Parts: sequence; C-alpha cells; structure tokens
Amino acid sequence: MAETQGTLEVQLKSLTQQVRFLQETVDEISARLSGLEKGKGLKEERPEVQETIAPAHQVNIPREGVLKKAGTGALLPRVATVCFALVFALILRTITDNGTINTQLGSMLGMGYAAALIIGGWWLYSRQSRLAPIFPACGLLLLFSIVLETHTRFQSISSVMAYVILIAAGTVVIILGLRYRASAQLCIAALGSGLVGMSIDFPYPLYPMLALLLFGGCVAAYIANREKLCPSLRWTTLGFAFVFWLFWAFKLTVPAACDEPTAVLLHLTWFFPLLFAFWAFYTVTNIHRMATENEDLGFYESLLPTVSGVGAFLAAWTVTVPWYRSTLWLGIIGVLAALLHIGAGGWLAARNKDGAIGSTTYTFAGVILLSFGVGAIFSNLLWSVPVLSVSAYLLARVANRWQSGGIRCTSYLFQLAAGLVALSSGVVASDIASPLVGSLVLGTLMTMSFLQYRWCRSHTPPAMHSAFFSWLDRKDFSAVILLLTGLISGFFLLRLGLYQVLARTTADFEYMFRGGQTVFINLGAIFLLLAASSRKNNEILTVAIVVGLLGMLKSFVFDLFGIKGMPLVFSIFSSGVVAAVGSVVSTRWQGKKEKMKSESMTGPA
Repeated sequence: MAETQGTLEVQLKSLTQQVRFLQETVDEISARLSGLEKGKGLKEERPEVQETIAPAHQVNIPREGVLKKAGTGALLPRVATVCFALVFALILRTITDNGTINTQLGSMLGMGYAAALIIGGWWLYSRQSRLAPIFPACGLLLLFSIVLETHTRFQSISSVMAYVILIAAGTVVIILGLRYRASAQLCIAALGSGLVGMSIDFPYPLYPMLALLLFGGCVAAYIANREKLCPSLRWTTLGFAFVFWLFWAFKLTVPAACDEPTAVLLHLTWFFPLLFAFWAFYTVTNIHRMATENEDLGFYESLLPTVSGVGAFLAAWTVTVPWYRSTLWLGIIGVLAALLHIGAGGWLAARNKDGAIGSTTYTFAGVILLSFGVGAIFSNLLWSVPVLSVSAYLLARVANRWQSGGIRCTSYLFQLAAGLVALSSGVVASDIASPLVGSLVLGTLMTMSFLQYRWCRSHTPPAMHSAFFSWLDRKDFSAVILLLTGLISGFFLLRLGLYQVLARTTADFEYMFRGGQTVFINLGAIFLLLAASSRKNNEILTVAIVVGLLGMLKSFVFDLFGIKGMPLVFSIFSSGVVAAVGSVVSTRWQGKKEKMKSESMTGPA
C-alpha cells in the first residue's frame, strides 16, 4: 500500500510538471500570435519568454574564451563564407591561367562575379544577415585586384575604363555603407579605391580621372561624418588629396622644357579647374557646417581653411611660375579668397561673441592668403611684408574687440613672420637694387611693430578664452617679439640709409660703414635705457642691457681689431656713452627702489 501511494505521488508530480510545461507552451504560442497581430515579433514584445522557457531536463554546458565567441558569434560562419567566396574566384583564375578561357573573358567573368558579390551583400544587408559584411568587402577587394592585373599585366582595359569601374563600384559600396550604416564598407570603398587609383600607370597616372576618384572619396567622407559614421575617414581622404596635389604639382614643375607635348602628358589644362573644385568643396562644406550646426569647431574644421586654402594657392603658384610666368591673375584670385576667409572669420566672431570661437582659424588663413596674393600680384614676395605687418597690428586691435586670445597670439606670429620674410627676401641687404622700396618696407615693419608693442602693453590680453594666455604666457611676455622686430627692422633701415649716404660721399667707405653700424646699435641701447628709466619698465631695461652688450662686443672685439681711424673712435666713444648712461640709470633705479622700500616699511607719516 505504501509503495502504491509513493508511485502515485511520483506520477502526480510528473503530471503536474507536464501540465505546467504545456501551460507555458500555450502562453508562448499566445504571445507569438499576439505579436504577429501587432506587427511585432516575440523578441520585441516578450524577450523574457525565450530566456526563461527551456525544455525539461535540459543540460547547459558553459562555453568560455574563443570557443564561446566563435560559437555564439559570426566569426566561424564569416570565415567559412570568405573561403567559399574565394574558391570560385580561384577556379576562374586557374582556368584562365591554363588557357581554358581567354584572358579577356576570364577578366569579364571575374568582374561579373565581384559585382554579384556586391549585389548579394546589398541583399543580405536588407535581410539583416550577419554574413552581409563579407560579400561587398570581398567583391570590392576582388574587383580591385582584377582591375589592376587586367590593366597592368594584360592591358585588356584602358586607363579610362579602369577608373570608371573603380568609380562605379566604389559609389555602389559607399551608398550601401551609408544606407545600412556600415563604416567598414565606407572605409574599404573610399580608401581602397584611392590607393588602387594611385597605383594605375604610376608615376604617370591619368590625373583628371584620379582626381575625380579622390574627390568622390572626399564627398563620401563628408557625408559619412554628417551621418556620424567613421569620422577618421575625413583625415585619410584629406591626406590622399594632399599627396595627390603635391605629386601632380611636383610633376608639372620638374620638366626642363615647358612645351605642348609635356602639357598634354601631364594634363596641365585640368590642373587649375580641378584644384579650384577641391578648394571650393572644402571651403563651402566647412562654412555650411558652421552655418547649420551649433557645435564648436573641432581640430579638423580649424585646420581645414589653412590646409585647403593656403595649400591650393601654393600648389597653383608653383605651377604658374614655370608655365605662365605671370602671376597677376593668381594674385587677384588669392586676394579674393583671402577676403572670403576674413569675412568668414568676422561672421564667426559676430555669431559666437563669447570669445569669437572659430574666428582665429579663418582669419589666420585669410591673412596668409592676402600676403601671398599681394606678393603674386607684384611677382615678389617682398610686398607681403607690409601686408603681414599692417594686418598684425590691426588684428591685435580686433582681438581686443572680439575678446579673442587666439587672434592676439596670431597677430604676434604675423609680425614675426613679416620680419622673417623681410630677412629671407633680401630687403635688409644694404646694396639692394631699389633702396626706396627697401626703405618703405622696413619703415612700415618698424612702425607697425612699435605701434603694436605699445598698444599691447596698454591693453591686457583676453585670457578667459585663450589657452595660450591663460596657461602658457599669463604675463604676455611674448609681446617682446614685437619690440625686437621693431628694433631689428629699425637697425636695418638706418643701415640702408647709411650705406646710400656713404657710397656717395666718402672714399673710406668700409671703415665708416662698419663703425657707423656700431654707433647705431649703441644709440639703440641708449634710447632703450632712457625709455626704461622713464617708464620704470623692467622688460625694456632687459632688452636695453642685451643691446648694449652686443654693441660693446662689436666695439671691443670686431671693430678694435678690424677698423681704424675716426670710425674706431666713434665706435669706442659710443660704447662709453652707453656705459655712462647705463650707470646713471642703474643708480637712479636702485635709489628709487630703496626709497620705495623705506616708505613701505615706515608707512605714511
């Protein structure tokens, strides 16, 4: 009896479990039917059902490490798909190499197979298959290899047809990647097409078609970035474009004879229109991005105006000089582009009044383009010196109005650049061919440098929105660049005038010229010492001491053993005057310091 009762309890318990399992199964079926009626699957409506329901007596074996990833993910299926896709391609290659079919037919079949893989990948993406990324990637890579080999080895297709195939296939895969948000497909299409295009007929590719191919990659990178896909693609496509234009411009400047066959071979007639198209695309898209979005400029957007604008102008200049000689029209276009950039900087300052965010980069590019444009108009970079110098002074005042520390720092760099261009252009040479032009350029540089230094010392830099002035140079020591630029340009201006006077008035030219330069250096030191004493300025005093030491070094080392007569007398005498003035200034300086110290200790009576 007890055994019978125990058996009944076991059967009742088993029956209860089966009824519960049937009830759960019915609930699951009901949920599926409800999801189908509402247009949704069971996974969206009740994801917990799939996770909790399990057949009775099921044993779960845990999987760890690589086996878990391979079994539950798509790694092994994708590897298998790649292998099977390659099998057919290898079969085609084998029967083509064996001569079973001719090369042209084999190439056509291979391209057709690659196209079928791309189309199949599109279909799988629409079905949300986990194998979808394999097919377009394999198809595109296979197509790249077939196009390269068919054109380079067998010459079965022309250069134009090779580029057309690359552009068509890349466009299809880029559209696929944008539609289904597949970043990998975008990168393979844009970068792979560019690399293969550069390899075709290297080092004499079909430049117009290659430019069109790279331009498509730049457009794809811009659209992908707007869709928040693969932001690094902008940098790589910009790098490809930079290398391409550098290489094309270099090829156009290398030939010794600028004749018609060379121009046809290097496609000279296409150079400037395509270069303008690239510059216009980058400029318009960047300005449109700032006009339609409220986000701050990133590093890419900040760097783009200078890289695209200045880079395009320099590339055009290097090609214009050997082929067309005159750079007048190029200079006019550069000035118009500079005004566009400066206008964009002003618009950004008005739009972002708090620190004028983004205005620095466009103003920087605009001033550089303006200086290059003026230099191109006059066919001499010397004329960019007054443009840079005046622009630097105006930018310093504009920076205070816009409260932009970046603009102010840029103004220092432009004044320094003006001095460096003056040194490199030969305007500081005493025997310059046109002394009037040299005097005008050096006088402008000296005046603007001193005016900017004086103005900057009476107006503190805006440090709130400037990393440079808020962290690196809080006390604005970098403004000393302006003072030094003014002193150096002033010295060379006096030196130029001394040379012109002595060349016409004296026979003892060499000694008088060398001694006169020493006198000018010492006069500068005296002027700085007096200015420092009257203004109580330690900065000017430090510069005066350095200039005085340079003057004495020239007097007692170079002049004492290199010249003689009255020029040597004037040199040594001027150094003595510097020492005397320095002694008086030092005594007064120390006396005023002690007086101020005693007053601070005793306090007011």
